[in-house]
Amino acid sequence: MAERAPLDERTFAVVMTHNFLRDKDYLRALLRSPVRSISMLGPHARTQRLLHELREEGLEIGEGDLGRLRSPAGLDLGAEGPEEIAAAIVAEIVAVKRGRGGGFLRDRPGPIHDRPARPAS
Repeated sequence: MAERAPLDERTFAVVMTHNFLRDKDYLRALLRSPVRSISMLGPHARTQRLLHELREEGLEIGEGDLGRLRSPAGLDLGAEGPEEIAAAIVAEIVAVKRGRGGGFLRDRPGPIHDRPARPAS
């Protein structure tokens, strides 16, 4: 996989091929990589089964690895259909990238954008 697409700490990966063994291979490779986030489409139980099998095969999966894993992928927007699900996944990626939880802007205290303090004149 890395020879086709370079993976680094700026990478956000989303996995679901509808082939359990292929997804397990991708998850194994991603867990060994420095990618910032790994999102798994499909039920959480499926991801847990993938993780269980990887552990059974000897892959060490630490808390840091689990912290990068998002299962199921996406923010809880009530998304229906592929376009809305894709929007929920992209929204989650932006939230993770920006260190936000994802919520309504109207509920955010203070400014919408974090701005660096201006130097005193």
